[in-house]
Formats: sequence, structure tokens, C-alpha cells
Amino acid sequence: MMKRILSLLLCLCLTLSLVLSALAEQDREVIHLHSVEDLLELAENCILDSYSRGKTVYLHNDLDLTGVTFSGIPTFGGTFEGRGHTISGLELTEQRSTAGLFRYVQREGLIRNLTVSGRVAPGGTAATVGGIVGCNRGLLIGCRFEGTVAGSASIGGVAGVNEAGGCILRCVSQGLVVGENMTGGITGYNVGLIEGCENLACVNIHTPDATL
Repeated sequence: MMKRILSLLLCLCLTLSLVLSALAEQDREVIHLHSVEDLLELAENCILDSYSRGKTVYLHNDLDLTGVTFSGIPTFGGTFEGRGHTISGLELTEQRSTAGLFRYVQREGLIRNLTVSGRVAPGGTAATVGGIVGCNRGLLIGCRFEGTVAGSASIGGVAGVNEAGGCILRCVSQGLVVGENMTGGITGYNVGLIEGCENLACVNIHTPDATL
């Protein structure tokens, strides 16, 4: 109970800080995504932990990644406004752990009103795998994943791992989620806060979740 209260307080503090940041939006650097090329450029720049901090990204169109070589956004610590748009055709199958459209969302990160569809099924150790985020330390609001997520441990339809202080609010998972250990429709492993989410995905209908 105490951990839940602390997680809620952390989430409220984060939400308040994001609201205050929004009030000072004119002082933030803004990035506009109109095309797949814009998204690829963002991903390349986000190799640096510090690049996205203090920035707001607006997605202006639905984007289709079908046939595009894309490894995900390495790390994100800014605000990503999906504005109800969809990033479809996501295909992450190379060998790695911590996989998702965003591999890591930092504590300052916010992902809002974004739909992602596709398949996130990396090879190799394939741990900490999510449809939208591999490892979340920030805030996800009103996001949706549609498709397949598969891996070994900590496998979730929205996020593989939701760390302490991480918040997932009003998010939806739909499709298929398969893992060998710690597998869930919204997140595989959670020590943060999950509220108002809905799982419509089939979880481990072919592979049993092993016990620790």
C-alpha cells in the first residue's frame, strides 16, 4: 500500500511538472514530425540521452513504417504529442533486449495520445519488450498498441517494464502478447503506477508463463 501511495504521489508530481512545463511551452524547442524521414531523424538524434530533454515533439500525420529500416527511438526525455495519430508498420525483430517504439522513456518523458501498430518480437535475449516502450520511467497517457509483442521476460503490450515513478494512464493493448516470464497485457513487470488502462490482447495463449 505504501509503495502504491508513493508511486501515486510521484505520478502527481510528474504530472504537475508537465503542466507547468506546458505553460512555458513558448520557451521549449519544438520538433514537428510530418514524415517517416522526420521520425528517423528524431530517432538518430535521440541516441544522446540529453537530446530530447526540454523538447516537445508534435506528430502531424499518420506514419507507415512498412518496409522501413527502423530500430526504435533509443531514449526519450521530452514530450511526445501523438495528437491521436498512428505510427503503423512497426517491425522490430533484430536481436536485442529493451525494445519498443521507444526503447527507454526517461523520468522527464511524456508520451501522449499516440497509437502504435505492428510487431515487436526481437531475437536474442529479448527481455524488457513492449509495444510502445521497452522500459518506462516517465508518463504514458492515452496511448494504444495494436499488434504482436513477443519475447522472453518482462513482456507487455504497452511497456515491458514500468519502473518506480513510471506512470501508465488510460492506455490500451490489443492483439497478442507472448512471453516466457513476467508477461502482461499492459506491462510485464510493474513497480510504478497503472491506472485506467484496458487490456484487450490475448496473453500467452500459446506459451505458458513460467514460474520463478
